[in-house]
Amino acid sequence: MTGYWARQRAVATLILSVVVALAASFLFVYPSILQQADNYNAQSIYKNTDIDFIVPEPSFEQVKELPGTNGIDKIFPFFMTKTEVQVNGKSRTTTVLLSDDYNNIDVTMYNQMRLIEKADSDFDNAVLADWQFCQDTSAGIGDTVSFPIDGSNTEFRIGGIYESNSIYDGGAILAIISNEQMEAIAKQSKNNGYSGMYVVASDYTACKAYLTSEYRPLGRLKDKSQFADESQYQVHYDAIMSSSFVNEITDFRIREESLPRNSGIMMVLLGALLALVVIVVFNFLMARRGCERVYFTKHCIPKGLNVNSYYNTASISEIILMICLYGVFMALRLKTSNQYIPKSALGIKIAVVPAAIIIAELISGTMNRSMVSEITREVELEAKRKKEEARKVAALTAHDNEEHPYNSDIESVQED
Repeated sequence: MTGYWARQRAVATLILSVVVALAASFLFVYPSILQQADNYNAQSIYKNTDIDFIVPEPSFEQVKELPGTNGIDKIFPFFMTKTEVQVNGKSRTTTVLLSDDYNNIDVTMYNQMRLIEKADSDFDNAVLADWQFCQDTSAGIGDTVSFPIDGSNTEFRIGGIYESNSIYDGGAILAIISNEQMEAIAKQSKNNGYSGMYVVASDYTACKAYLTSEYRPLGRLKDKSQFADESQYQVHYDAIMSSSFVNEITDFRIREESLPRNSGIMMVLLGALLALVVIVVFNFLMARRGCERVYFTKHCIPKGLNVNSYYNTASISEIILMICLYGVFMALRLKTSNQYIPKSALGIKIAVVPAAIIIAELISGTMNRSMVSEITREVELEAKRKKEEARKVAALTAHDNEEHPYNSDIESVQED
């Protein structure tokens, strides 16, 4: 039976397996996974961090005074610049966050919940990179990253890779800088503070009320020495103190509520259903071919050969081929994805098509066994019919001999 399967069905099975696996993985399952990954990546930075607000340009004094007041629990101040970053011989313009705050780094988007990979040991000059940066530059743990600080190129080593920092286009990296580097940056700056700060609220309502009505980015206040006289400085001061900065404050809770949450499971189910239908139809057509029915009817079943082994070989080969090819195609597509795909985006989705393949083969197996039983009954009936005809012929011959005994005498005389 295996040899007959190899001659009559192996090529068709291989073609079917490639078509089903390729179509299911590329056209249905991967787009659904990608959609869920998009949703996850958009939501992760809001769900998997303690940040409630991003606030523009606090002064150095505000950073010291604000924690513990106005519903504010913790803050993480940072300098931000967009600069050329070199890594692995590649140069890329990247958003770089710089901070000297070692203690509150876990409240940022570079925290344990968003960690993908971490170095085995801590580096003195560590930089925390997001997935998008590493994807674009082929960077990995321990690789050297360099960019200018205080006018000179400074080298860091990647100590951790985190989920993409979707707040900033193309992602961002966070470097922990020394006090000396921080002071050098502050001296170079024309302002009196940081670029921004992440705020964790102990009382969200009180914190929001303060930030949207009373907070002023005093880091924007320039030194009086930069103005020709006191009156010009006063105009600058009044402009900042009388302005509203609500539009510059990012509220993570509002952002999160506006994000899509559709998981796109229907695409996977549709792909699985189509795979199931195609497999069943294929088996139906193959089983109804003239060559199989004629071969089994004339050469196998009358000799007592087990025809079901042929279909067992067909089902097992189809299951193994389709599932293996599906796994290979999915792995290739996921590996070449241009965005981070978390394990949660895979989940049970990845197993729906293999389950549909197995169900389809069980249905096909039942159908094929029914067909074999049908052929077997036909062969048995035909054999019974022929046997009955032979019996009738034999009975008629015997009856004729009884009614015409002289025929036997004539035959005897003729023989003599």
